Amino acid sequence: MSPIRYGKRAESMESKGAVPRSAARRWISSDFLSRFLAAAMACTAFWAPAASADLNDLRFQLAADATYDDNVSRAGKSAKLYDSFGTLNLDARLPWSLSETSRLVLEANVGGDKYRNYSGLNRVYANLQGELQYRNSGQFSEPIWGVFVRQGEDWYDSTLRDGYRTSAGLSVRKPVTDKLFLFSALAYNQRDGRSTVFDTKEVSLRANLDYSLSRRQTLYFGLEGRDGDIVSTAPPNLAYFDIANAVVRDDVFTDPPRLSYRIKAYTGIATFGYNFALGEQAALDLSCRAAYSRPHDQPPSAVTTDTIDYVDYQVTVSILIRF
Repeated sequence: MSPIRYGKRAESMESKGAVPRSAARRWISSDFLSRFLAAAMACTAFWAPAASADLNDLRFQLAADATYDDNVSRAGKSAKLYDSFGTLNLDARLPWSLSETSRLVLEANVGGDKYRNYSGLNRVYANLQGELQYRNSGQFSEPIWGVFVRQGEDWYDSTLRDGYRTSAGLSVRKPVTDKLFLFSALAYNQRDGRSTVFDTKEVSLRANLDYSLSRRQTLYFGLEGRDGDIVSTAPPNLAYFDIANAVVRDDVFTDPPRLSYRIKAYTGIATFGYNFALGEQAALDLSCRAAYSRPHDQPPSAVTTDTIDYVDYQVTVSILIRF
């Protein structure tokens, strides 16, 4: 199938409602985030007198990552683009005891991604999360149940991608043996970007299993399933347009010009990693991640007989420092 030429077809694509919005969401400007911050400040003011003795439990973690991604465009095999990027992230975590069986864990982090080739993907971000945790008893095998809400904001060098992210869900943490630890979470995730193409919604279910090889070495494995919106950036193509809910001309992948398509899809993600403790407060981490995404619907055979999907592989090396 030959690529679609710009002109009437491109105008038809933009008629799907994916034109950029007039006002950029710069800095912390969204109504939802403003309300979240106001609520967080009110909770902080309310709990601060009772929780002042717990400030010794405040913990920070600094992570520096280097990642190779073989499909930053999230496109099919013939349209894949690769890149490498570095990430710096600072995380703060504070648990507040509410009773003998419950606590509130507040977490905030800030960071940024710096790409080698596609600078429009460069990003600065900030996140706030609150999780209410419950454990019926102090027995070793007793699970910890949680309800969490997370709010984040992104500032890209691509104005189409600026926006905020919201996530809410349930989690469970359970020691299986003295060497095995299980974590699982069910979440609803929503993203609101400056362009409607990057307005995405999804439901995700993930599980992670940690296995301690020794006091300093841990292997971990994770599986995640997602059902919802994905964004794939590829050259103009009728097959993509036929199944897309929104389309916009991308402002990162411009040579040659590409379009970003928002598509309903199923996505599966597998992660395998190795963590080696360098000491009491530092660790080296190596992880490999593979993702496969396939749209709910495929274009009719009259348009193409090819399957629309994508595969993405990432390899990340990290230095973690806790203090």
